[in-house]
Amino acid sequence: MRQRKIKNLEEKYEAYDKMLVYDPEKMKGDWQSLANGRPIYMEIGCGKGKFMSDLSAKYPDRFFIAIEGNRSVMLRAMEKIKKQGQDNVVFIPEFIEILTDWFEDGEVSGIYLNFSDPLPKTYWTKKRLTYRDKLNQYFSVLNKEGTVTFKTDNTGLFEFTLQEVMATDLQIIEITRDLHAGGCEDNIETEYEAKFSKLGEKIKRVVLARPLNDMKSDNECSESEGKNEMSQITTMAAMNGRDIPKEDKVFGASARAKAMIAKKGKDAVINATIGSLLDDEGKLIVLSSVNEAVHALKDAEYAEYAPIAGTPAFKEAIKECTFGSYQPSSYVNVVATPGGTGAIRNTIANYSCMGDKVLTHNWHWGPYKSIVNEMGRGLETFEMFDEDGNFNLADFEYKVNKLLRNQNHLTIIMNTPANNPTGYSLSMDDWYGVKAILDRVDMDKKVALLVDVAYIDFSGEVEETREFLPIIDKLRSNILPIIAYSASKTFTFYGFRCAAMMCMAPNPEIADEFERVCTFSSRASWSNSPRAPQTVIEHIYKDPELLEKVNSERRLYRQMLLARGKAFQTEADSVGLKTVPFKAGFFVTIPYAEDDRLCEALEAKGVFLVPLNGGVRVSVASISETLCAKLPQIIADTMRELDEVK
Repeated sequence: MRQRKIKNLEEKYEAYDKMLVYDPEKMKGDWQSLANGRPIYMEIGCGKGKFMSDLSAKYPDRFFIAIEGNRSVMLRAMEKIKKQGQDNVVFIPEFIEILTDWFEDGEVSGIYLNFSDPLPKTYWTKKRLTYRDKLNQYFSVLNKEGTVTFKTDNTGLFEFTLQEVMATDLQIIEITRDLHAGGCEDNIETEYEAKFSKLGEKIKRVVLARPLNDMKSDNECSESEGKNEMSQITTMAAMNGRDIPKEDKVFGASARAKAMIAKKGKDAVINATIGSLLDDEGKLIVLSSVNEAVHALKDAEYAEYAPIAGTPAFKEAIKECTFGSYQPSSYVNVVATPGGTGAIRNTIANYSCMGDKVLTHNWHWGPYKSIVNEMGRGLETFEMFDEDGNFNLADFEYKVNKLLRNQNHLTIIMNTPANNPTGYSLSMDDWYGVKAILDRVDMDKKVALLVDVAYIDFSGEVEETREFLPIIDKLRSNILPIIAYSASKTFTFYGFRCAAMMCMAPNPEIADEFERVCTFSSRASWSNSPRAPQTVIEHIYKDPELLEKVNSERRLYRQMLLARGKAFQTEADSVGLKTVPFKAGFFVTIPYAEDDRLCEALEAKGVFLVPLNGGVRVSVASISETLCAKLPQIIADTMRELDEVK
């Protein structure tokens, strides 16, 4: 119900003169004369004041400014504050236009926007309190640690706000699409919220902070700061909330290794950085049978566009690649992608919402985070192993439940078998545990389980590595398994960028939807995937003799890779070098808190590894069995040397 206009309002306001600021522009830079050393917080649109009265009572050591343009409504707010006898709140009876007219840079510690008018008409966009220019204003008056907290029940306004957040490079510190379902211990309700949450309305909340890089854009620079207009502009990119490093850690380390090889010679360097299968001489391994098929391509077989979702024969062949002899009972549809990265990207785009968190294990391929952030999502991790080195089902379940309290969609990424960077493969018991946890998810929540099987064909025998498929084939209908299969690795033509994503859907409607939405995303991102590698795989699976040759070659190199991993693990055990649980694959990981420091020290000795968050990754795929047996001692010695210096 709207607040009726109150008679004799000006007379009634006289009783509240001490808590009213009629000329806020005169207080600019001098708000501390009222705050008396207390941090300043502000609510824009305080309404009848329930939120402000409760908040100011909870935090008497803070100073609050309540802004409200409807003076009749604000009278009720002032009545509440006066009744409680609080002296840490003042009111500004104005609609806000330009916040910087009232406050200096960094003068405010926090801003609250509660149930702002959604102003649904398109021509009102720029008047919304979460429009990008408004958001920029807020952070121009907030201090470095300052945050903006926004609550609403309006889904359209919330999604609009998230887009504006992306446009202004801001960080999302916290987000929920159902605040009251998540416990919300720290939440203080408004009158509106209390009423409508009881009626079943879902309350959304997001907490924002300034960009990680905190870059100062050229429109923030005053003419007095610089020498000339041209020299002031130091960035043109729209960062969209992303933290973009200057160098990719893997390729950066590899480049330094190659530079040292050029300077000191190949024998002086151990380059265990790149995740490509190399022979003992450091040359890229390409299956000769695949090479034959590539060179047999006719012009049209590589030059013509492929259908966006992939050629029909490729889609059938890639299913056989992925599932082996297993015949899923679910409905399997396929979409071709340029590498496994494309499958990951499409899954996140279509099975999570803007601002959601995607869940994966704490030991994971670094670009997962980049892909997630690129798309306006966050990455949440669970501890992959417990104290006994077993797969940590308890933490997995805790994180699944935690995220689903705040979001209706959840994408989970499991990289197995032969996880990058650890080499761990989930056991059958692990998978049964995962299934049991997902079977307990409420049916009104939707979960996409993306299994990234990039290294499946170099992690063990074909049928053994696919034993888990019947387990995920029997998940409930609100859990959608998606397989990301990297043909680039399986067929050793990395540069061809060939992969596919496959759903295991409970009904044809969901399978068809999967193909439709992922094809749409492909078209909007890279359009068609390369035709040449698809045609090569078609030819291999149409020719039993060629297929057997490919499988035979791959089996030989798989045994070579397994022998390298075993050599490293055996020597690591011998010299007391702890590794993260390893079973097979391209990589082994050594836990070490100061990973960058360790890599720097090893590089001085000619050993190049990849620093992770809390460990270093060794690519056993790219060094010989002899070097795999030699390397653990070097790493262990270097770690002891660093520990002695501490």
